Amino acid sequence: MAGCKILKTGESEVIIKKSRFLGTAAEALTEEDAQKLVADIRKAHYSARHVCYAYSIGDENPRLKFSDDGEPGGTAGRPILDVIQNSGISNIVIVVVRYFGGVLLGTGGLVRAYTQAAQEAVQAADTKEIRLSNIYELSLDYSDLDKVKYILDNTETVSYDISYSDKVLLNVIVPEELSDALMDSIVEKTAGRSAAKFIEKKMI
Repeated sequence: MAGCKILKTGESEVIIKKSRFLGTAAEALTEEDAQKLVADIRKAHYSARHVCYAYSIGDENPRLKFSDDGEPGGTAGRPILDVIQNSGISNIVIVVVRYFGGVLLGTGGLVRAYTQAAQEAVQAADTKEIRLSNIYELSLDYSDLDKVKYILDNTETVSYDISYSDKVLLNVIVPEELSDALMDSIVEKTAGRSAAKFIEKKMI
């Protein structure tokens, strides 16, 4: 199971018939984070006519919310949420500020404008793929370290760090779908001398 997370906030500007739509796509780990960003943007753009948003918090069964903030129902918040759900990004809030330009855009025009501003904000953001991973603590004899490092270094998307005591301890993060094969390979290469302790499963 894989998805994406935002590493760096993305911003966009779309101008349609003199109305300015300013989009922001950012990471939000909690609903409070999302609401704070909305409040901060609303404060920064206090003279804007509308500050519309949507967010998705959580990886499985995410908490979803959107707001049209005075725009006709279904023309702003819902299209922004659709962009989020099609993006594959978890824990994300998108806010689109509209400065009214004096020309009515109609419901179809509003949907297209809010969608475009949201999409361009997402495209401008820096993202990283995340996946469901298992975290292990490996305990090794010093004599087995090079063999185990070779296995880890040649397994794609695995990361680890090392500490030293009477044994070598490795904190290993491995995608769930590779976990069993990787651990079996390490046990085989170390002739059963290594010990793997499962720590936790999380999206990384």
